[in-house]
Amino acid sequence: MASTNTNLQKAIDLASKAAQEDKAGNYEEALQLYQNAVQYFLHVVKYEAQGDKAKQSIGTKCTEYLDRAEKLKEYLKKREKKPQKPVKEEQSGPVDEKGNDSDGDAESDDPEKKKLQNQLQGSHVFHF
Repeated sequence: MASTNTNLQKAIDLASKAAQEDKAGNYEEALQLYQNAVQYFLHVVKYEAQGDKAKQSIGTKCTEYLDRAEKLKEYLKKREKKPQKPVKEEQSGPVDEKGNDSDGDAESDDPEKKKLQNQLQGSHVFHF
């Protein structure tokens, strides 16, 4: 059980650091930290977490972190082309490629996000 707490704590620490970097405007660093945190959370869910409630809670957080990482990735990609205003942290709904709110369930073209989402769905614990 000690390794569960260690890996879970590492995931929490990474997510916390990601949020700090995100708020500070260090989006590249935040993106990497969010992705690393999700990897640790996935490991905990797959090999260590006890109980469906804990797994579901972690899955919800992973989805939030993946969504934020995707927004940061899109922002950074656009920023390479031309300077833009900072990316918003909270929005009421999904955002399309132009940064507009979108009610559609368009799939992301990002293979890394798809891979992580498939891992989450493959755990048979999360209900999306």
